[in-house]
Amino acid sequence: MRDVDGPLEMADCVALYEQVMGLRRDDGSLNPRLLTALQDNSGLVVGAYLGDALVGFTYSFLAREQGADGQAPRLYQYSQLAVVAQERQGLGIGRLLKLGQRDRCLAEGTTLIRWAYDPMQTRNAHFNLDVLGAVVDAFKPAMYGTSGFGAATGESTDRFIVSWRLDTPARPEAPAPLPPPDGWSVGRVYDDGDDRIVVLPDDWHRLRAEAGPEHAARLRGRLTDAFVRLLADRTLVSCVRLPGGLAAYRFIPRAAAHGTDPRP
Repeated sequence: MRDVDGPLEMADCVALYEQVMGLRRDDGSLNPRLLTALQDNSGLVVGAYLGDALVGFTYSFLAREQGADGQAPRLYQYSQLAVVAQERQGLGIGRLLKLGQRDRCLAEGTTLIRWAYDPMQTRNAHFNLDVLGAVVDAFKPAMYGTSGFGAATGESTDRFIVSWRLDTPARPEAPAPLPPPDGWSVGRVYDDGDDRIVVLPDDWHRLRAEAGPEHAARLRGRLTDAFVRLLADRTLVSCVRLPGGLAAYRFIPRAAAHGTDPRP
């Protein structure tokens, strides 16, 4: 893990991004000049290298939120993306990239990273929420529009916004959901005491390919409605993968998080 260095390595990042995301001609992309400008102006471009070969990278930029009650604005890094070469996925490179990003932030005195991810990508969800310990701040339906891009063309670009605090211990892991006696039903919300459990497919791209885009759009709409409703009073969220090609989000009330709001 190291900083990406120079225009040629920045170009390698762009090529890897376009390949992994399956971008079409009109989807738009990054360019080396943008990444160089970010890196030279308080942004971070961190690469994962196997020898001299780039196998993954992440980039972020410095952002700020307005301080409350006269406090100074808070600075954080907003991580726009992290990609790993398709043939190297599932080997822990994504985790190393986030830890490398974390180390670079702490070295510069930044203690908060935020980013967005598609809640239908449950492997990312489990990694973000249960491995790193990030906390959901908000849900933004169609954050980048309703048409999607690359491999997700035609998909609504719904996103969870999460915060990863770097200066505090990771939040306690939420208990794993237990299947109800009659099994799971995709798109339903289950009560588990004060918690709510939302069931969805573990492999969204496969479901969309097999069931068709119209079915996927209807299911996404039901899940979107559930996320909006449940996040109104729940920000401690966990995601686990289940047998049978399913996954489940568990939404825990704020009051259950030791009597405090777990958001930073």
